[in-house]
Amino acid sequence: MSKYLPLLCSLALFSCQLPSFLPQTQPTARFLAQSSIQASAISGQTIVRLKPGNAPEAFAQKHGLRLKHSLGLGMYVFEGLKPFSVLASDPAAVWAEPDYKIQLPAMQGRNLSAPLPRVENPMLPNDPLIPAEYGFTLTGTDKIWQRQPGRPEVIVAVVDSGIDASHPELQGQVVEGFDFTEKVPVPGGMHDGYGHGTHVAGVIGAKANNGIGIAGIAPGCRLMPVRIFNNWGSSEGGLSTQAILWAVDHGAKVINASWGSPMLGEAAKAAYEYAIAKDVVFVAAVGNSGKEDTEYYPGASPEAIGVSAVNADDRWASFSTFGEWVDLAAPGANVLSTYPLALGNGYKIMDGTSMAAPFVTAAAALVRSEHPDWSQAQVRAQLERTAKDVIMTGKDKYSGFGRVDIARAVLEPLPARP
Repeated sequence: MSKYLPLLCSLALFSCQLPSFLPQTQPTARFLAQSSIQASAISGQTIVRLKPGNAPEAFAQKHGLRLKHSLGLGMYVFEGLKPFSVLASDPAAVWAEPDYKIQLPAMQGRNLSAPLPRVENPMLPNDPLIPAEYGFTLTGTDKIWQRQPGRPEVIVAVVDSGIDASHPELQGQVVEGFDFTEKVPVPGGMHDGYGHGTHVAGVIGAKANNGIGIAGIAPGCRLMPVRIFNNWGSSEGGLSTQAILWAVDHGAKVINASWGSPMLGEAAKAAYEYAIAKDVVFVAAVGNSGKEDTEYYPGASPEAIGVSAVNADDRWASFSTFGEWVDLAAPGANVLSTYPLALGNGYKIMDGTSMAAPFVTAAAALVRSEHPDWSQAQVRAQLERTAKDVIMTGKDKYSGFGRVDIARAVLEPLPARP
């Protein structure tokens, strides 16, 4: 087993108020002795990675299990009451770890409180809610939106609660994804009964200059919904692994993960590494504890660009988790974006590093559009090099390399190698 511990807690979206999480301090077997952890585990459900040449059906039969589904990369979810420690000791297994229930906190979006003044500015899109989108100008998108809106071949996977593709701001912006919340997963993901995924998607790719609503940062790119959270905000830990692998294998150039867990499982780690190996930019929120307490994954993983939040004054947002694992910051307080039509008027204001991560995701998509030959490592280096210091000079634990500067990231060339 590697130094990365199994995924032992339920995931939580990094928006609104997060529940308390247990610390990452003890090995797997000792965690299972705690009743609070046992309550979040899915009874009789285990993720196992098999060595090449071993059939999951034979493994299931040997241990009296039922094969539920394949995650990819030789990883499988089995159902049955056999302890995972016994399964891990089987010579056919690389490792085994428990799967866990994911239950998300209630959404707490807000409506605009007053009408906005009409703005006649040729430097900005004509979308009437643009005055409320402070992040558009704060990140420098106003300087480049006409020159580089993004290219449709750059597909951005939003691994979340789905995307309301019927929303006027998102019609034509969404390619077919996949819905892992169904009993038998099916192509789709273009509906959202929870709201979070549609809000994230609007920040990235809502239509711009169409005379209605808001403007996304990278409206020329295409959004791929990979749905793992159902209408009640519930899911399973293994689905996040399966979703990331699916997105990579189906053409995503950038992945947004606005959720996290304080534990890093072997299955999840394998998915993150796979994304990087396949040249995909991986962006994730770092959490909303407001403290330097727990590393939330994937935001704290070395594979992901971990994003914290700033406010409209370009200062650290007090709810944002901080630590040495923060790589970049972006607007995350009072972010206006799209919301499912079935759940309201189509727009909500929300807070969280969940809202900050899609600004960086969109920035990565624009850099990939501008420089299609750049690797994910070069895109990441460009975002970090061009970020603006807003908290301290140099890298710090509140904003990482700084707040993302989209104009600089798109327009400036990479420095020549010495």
